[in-house]
Amino acid sequence: MAAGRWAISPMLLFSTGLLVLSAFNYGLSDQAFSSCQAMDAFEKQFGVYDAKTDAYKIPALYTSLYNSLKAGGQIIGVFIGGYVSNRWGRRMCIFTMSVYALGSASVVVSSTTQAQLQTARALHYIYLGMQLAVIPTFLAELAPAKNRGGMGVLYWLSIKAGGLFITGIARATKKMTTNAAWRIPFGLILVVPFIVICLVWFIPESPRWYLLRDRQDEALRSLTRLKGKNTSDEEVRERFEMLAFKVAEQLQKKSFKDLFTRQNRQRTFVVSAANFFQQATGQAFASQYGTLFVKQLKTINPFSVTLGTNAIDIGAIIITGLLIDVVGRRALFHTSSSLQTVSLMTMGGLGTADSSNVDAKKGIVAMLLLFSFSWSLGWAPLTYVIGAELPSSPLREMTLQIAYTVKLITEFVVTFTYPYMETADTPHHVDIGGKLGFIYGSLSAVAFVFGWFFIPETKQLEIEEIDQVYALKEGKLEDIESADDERTTVTEIPK
Repeated sequence: MAAGRWAISPMLLFSTGLLVLSAFNYGLSDQAFSSCQAMDAFEKQFGVYDAKTDAYKIPALYTSLYNSLKAGGQIIGVFIGGYVSNRWGRRMCIFTMSVYALGSASVVVSSTTQAQLQTARALHYIYLGMQLAVIPTFLAELAPAKNRGGMGVLYWLSIKAGGLFITGIARATKKMTTNAAWRIPFGLILVVPFIVICLVWFIPESPRWYLLRDRQDEALRSLTRLKGKNTSDEEVRERFEMLAFKVAEQLQKKSFKDLFTRQNRQRTFVVSAANFFQQATGQAFASQYGTLFVKQLKTINPFSVTLGTNAIDIGAIIITGLLIDVVGRRALFHTSSSLQTVSLMTMGGLGTADSSNVDAKKGIVAMLLLFSFSWSLGWAPLTYVIGAELPSSPLREMTLQIAYTVKLITEFVVTFTYPYMETADTPHHVDIGGKLGFIYGSLSAVAFVFGWFFIPETKQLEIEEIDQVYALKEGKLEDIESADDERTTVTEIPK
């Protein structure tokens, strides 16, 4: 059976839609925490009164902890999610994390002190870490090879859509003088987990998850539920046998040390390094502090800029979703890195201008928007795509645990250090401002070099075929027979 004849069925669309809806809540949660910290009502509730300015102000240390401690909770969530997903299945992980989210979000909404909100946010990010561990993988396992890139991009598109939605809500509530200004955005976090809890058991489990546990009858039933209405039972059986054959050689139990065998160590390195560069180029500065950064420039409404940033990001992700299975992963990675480097270096140059130069400040905002667009064009969504594609199936959870730990530690460093580089009126702090672009721009240039030499092309390859690629001797250029027996894909794995 040709892989291209495997139709996208209503059940596959429903399953994808539910996973994307869950990812929507990731963006909603993340941007709710980010946007609300720039509200006057939030500063009054959780800040400290400054007699000199006759206003409430949130100390830099609290801002750093507020935006960085979440990484610890998310790391815990990644390990919990990986364990639950591997042992009890993708659906059980999604159900468990959604139930947990109802409790953690309730604590967030009811917080009244800095300590309570700090703790509540860190606990809530356990939910987001579990989501990170399961949603990209589940999407990749359900998707046909020819559509896997586009379906993987949907994960980040939904996150940004959630961010755009909640930023619009925050812009509308920011003028409220009561705590409703920030409690309304936080309260909306409760909606999606409730819907997911009600619907998750109506979608099939991943057939690959069943096959990796030698539960072939359940895998066949799951695959049958995912078939298109024009797909015959014979075609389903042929598809199942092909998939079962490819997965069979992976049934042996794998240990942590297998991540570093000749066949696996390069893919472990690539996925981990990609997650490092995704964060090291400054996205946390843009997403977590973008509203505050623009507010301190005192030129443009920061909530309007954040709305614009999210809208631009969504446009970039749509472009990526349309192109990824046509031009491939590598071209988008390279384009993304190039634009990031240009925008950040330009931002750094504008940051050297006099602080009273309004045009320079507007230019910095423009470069912030261009950076966000370029990041969303490649590194933002595609890191999750290759994270779901490259690891060997039995080692996927362990590989992603390492990679996401690297990602979240890097994010912690970026988010924790930023307030100390942007608060000049505090002793021992520095005022780098737009010159941050020089730091992150240099790392973007290194990311380009890494992507050029190490990120392989996986366009239209089945997940199991990628295992064949990495099984080749010393990563040399070879021909790989495709799943549909109608083409040969040449894939280069850089040394």
